[in-house]
Amino acid sequence: MEELLAQMGISERTIKQMEEICPNIREMGEKELIEKIEILKQIECDEIQIRNIISSNAIYLDRSKTDIEKLIKEMKELGFRTLNILFEENPYILNLDAYEMEKYVKDRENKGEKIEEIVEEMSSNPIVFDEI
Repeated sequence: MEELLAQMGISERTIKQMEEICPNIREMGEKELIEKIEILKQIECDEIQIRNIISSNAIYLDRSKTDIEKLIKEMKELGFRTLNILFEENPYILNLDAYEMEKYVKDRENKGEKIEEIVEEMSSNPIVFDEI
């Protein structure tokens, strides 16, 4: 795993910091890491975005593939379009579960906001995701 991260251009120091934040990634196999990278490629992340996302949010690597895919599917259904940019700007969005995203948007809709406006605000200001 460390070798693959190094090949991506992630420094040894950053890899150690990632392991401190999320010790489980030490045990992660190369196959799991590649799966997480492929998910990001499917939403059109380039190599730089992938490196930034992974090195900024080591917890992403510890999440289940299914949970990540559910989150991405939910976000697309809500109307989010440029997920690659959104995740690079706030990589911690990838730590959310689909149901949390759905509940947050529903709660705001119940207060009278339109879904398009909610998605637009969240897309243009990724810090809003920290409220979830």
